[in-house]
Amino acid sequence: MIAYYSDNNIISINLISNTNNSIEEALEQMPICNSQDRSRQRILLSIFHAWTHFAYTHNIQYWIAYGTLVGYVQRRGLLPHDSDTDILMLAQDTQQLVPFSDVNFSSIYEIKVHPQWSFVGYANRSYFPLQGIHFIAPNARFIHRKLRYHVDIWPIYDYHPDQLKNTTNTMKTLTEYSRYYTWISSPIEWTFPLKPCTFSGIKVWCPAMPEKLVTMLYGIEAVNKTDTTCVNGTWV
Repeated sequence: MIAYYSDNNIISINLISNTNNSIEEALEQMPICNSQDRSRQRILLSIFHAWTHFAYTHNIQYWIAYGTLVGYVQRRGLLPHDSDTDILMLAQDTQQLVPFSDVNFSSIYEIKVHPQWSFVGYANRSYFPLQGIHFIAPNARFIHRKLRYHVDIWPIYDYHPDQLKNTTNTMKTLTEYSRYYTWISSPIEWTFPLKPCTFSGIKVWCPAMPEKLVTMLYGIEAVNKTDTTCVNGTWV
């Protein structure tokens, strides 16, 4: 198994400076479209903050991804219209989450790990509604028990799922889902070493080259502007 590290091989971030005040300061700069927006934004950031604390406590390596990474690149924080947050983990590291899916580690939050997380590709997985597994592409979710908002925990592979693991590859790459749920690969140096960054007042881990990854996934225009706007009290 290959291990990857952050700058200076330090996995954890000192979370002492993470406070509700810093989140509230970030919220003051965040647009709203209707009267429900601020509450949703605050809840999402509180859940994400709880995830970072959980990851720090248990030495779990992750980094922000997808729409959450777009938000970081565009505005150093949550996109105003987002309904969840997204992180990536090396697929094999999902094993670290499994013990927490079977215990009440928190009265507020729970982790749901897909029973088939080791199956590569969502087409090879099933839903398990009786177990609260209403997803197939992410490997796991960090969920607020009462409000049901969540952090999606997505897999990324240090090999291409459509190729044999022992296939010789002159350039090291990482492979994840594209926005269309096909496989897309990027040079490993776009992600590692991870770097600490601040997302809406929360200290998190970012990939080494966020702009390159956003451009690959969503196009160059996504680096600077969102395609979602507020129209008559609704994000469209």
